[in-house]
Amino acid sequence: MPQLEQVGTFPSQVVWLVITFVVLYLLLWRVVLPRISATFENRQGRVDNDIARAEELAAEAEGVLAAYEEELAKARTAAQEELHKAAEEAIAESEKRNAALTDTLAANADAAHERIETARKDAVANISGMVEDIAKQAVERLVDTTPDQGTVSSAVNTALEERTR
Repeated sequence: MPQLEQVGTFPSQVVWLVITFVVLYLLLWRVVLPRISATFENRQGRVDNDIARAEELAAEAEGVLAAYEEELAKARTAAQEELHKAAEEAIAESEKRNAALTDTLAANADAAHERIETARKDAVANISGMVEDIAKQAVERLVDTTPDQGTVSSAVNTALEERTR
C-alpha cells in the first residue's frame, strides 16, 4: 500500500497533510466559523428580541386585561345602580298610584255612604207616610175610631227613631 510505504512518498505525504490541514484550518478559522458564529448570534439576538417582545406583549396584555376588568366592574356597578334607581322609581310610582287609588276609593266610599244615607232617609220618609196610613187603618178596624193624624205621626216617628238607633 502506498500510504504505508515509508521510504519514498511518506515525507511528501506528511508535507501535503500539514499544508492541507493549515489551509483547512485557516479557511475554517477565517471564513466558516465567523459565518456560523454570526448566524448563531443573529439567531440568539432574534430569540432574545422575540422573548423581550413577548414579555412586553404579556405586560401590555395584563394591562389591557386589568383595564377591561376595571371597566367591567364599573359597568356592573353602574348597571346595579341603574337597576336600584329604576326599582326605587317604580316603588315611588307604585306608592303614588296606591295613594291616589286609596284617595279615590275613600272619596267613592264617602259618596256611597252619603247616597245610602240619603236613600235610607228617603225610604224612611216614604215608609213613614205609608206606615202612618197603615197604622191609622189598623186602629180604625181594631178600635172602630179614627185616630188623629198628629198622634199617629208621633207614634210612628218614635218607633222609627227607636228602630234606627
